[in-house]
Amino acid sequence: MKKRYLYSLLFGIPGLFIALIAAFVIFGGAAGILWIFVYGDNPWPSSAENILSILFAAVFLLAWVACITVGYITGKKLEIDPVLNRNHILVSGGLTMLFILFIVLQQWRVGNLGPKTDGELCSEYCSSQGYAASGTPFENSGDGSCTCFDNSGNEALKVPLNDILK
Repeated sequence: MKKRYLYSLLFGIPGLFIALIAAFVIFGGAAGILWIFVYGDNPWPSSAENILSILFAAVFLLAWVACITVGYITGKKLEIDPVLNRNHILVSGGLTMLFILFIVLQQWRVGNLGPKTDGELCSEYCSSQGYAASGTPFENSGDGSCTCFDNSGNEALKVPLNDILK
């Protein structure tokens, strides 16, 4: 395999994460500007949503293609030397693993990964029992219970959290 293609791959894989980050930053900035200075809290027209979606996709694709192009050019320059530099492979793999680790840690922090909270367990239990809403007391209250509420908002059922965990 020619180095130009190998380096396109070595730059392209971590470049995917870099492009996603760049696209989210530009998208968030553009949405913030539209919210603060243009539309505010009023309903936004569908054209603004379409423009933001196109902007996200364009920034993502441009940034990713730029990373792949830089890899291609770098690989083309290094084709003179027949020896493969293993440090470049390790840096690319390390960056990719670092980005994946950051994603996993962020998802763990927001609660999408890992054990469910008492509130989530209570909510799932009350929903499965057919109740409209649920509630748990404050964490430091010492009361480990789950309260289910009916459609009127009245307390319909109170169950210890330990019984739900079984």
